Amino acid sequence: MATALCGVGLAVLLLPQRLQQQPMAQGVVSVHLAADGRLRLWNQPVASAELVRLLATPSVRRRLVRLRIVPDPDTPWGDVRRLLSQLDSLPLPLELQLPASPPPAG
Repeated sequence: MATALCGVGLAVLLLPQRLQQQPMAQGVVSVHLAADGRLRLWNQPVASAELVRLLATPSVRRRLVRLRIVPDPDTPWGDVRRLLSQLDSLPLPLELQLPASPPPAG
């Protein structure tokens, strides 16, 4: 019984992490864009110029299939468009993960 309980507890801890890593294993890199314009790549803050330079390196381009932009729900669309135009010069397919709509008030 204790072994089963330990196994379930371990699965509850590891399954969400594994699901978050799945896109990376498929060659998808997610860049998170905060509402204040800050960027995060691999859970680390990164400047937009540094992001473009990093993604343009041959070693990264060989492993990537797609680049996914994930804006926060409060991010102004002007910031999203600005980032997309900076990344448009890269030879990578870009995709935009739209934020989930907020739950209805009430």
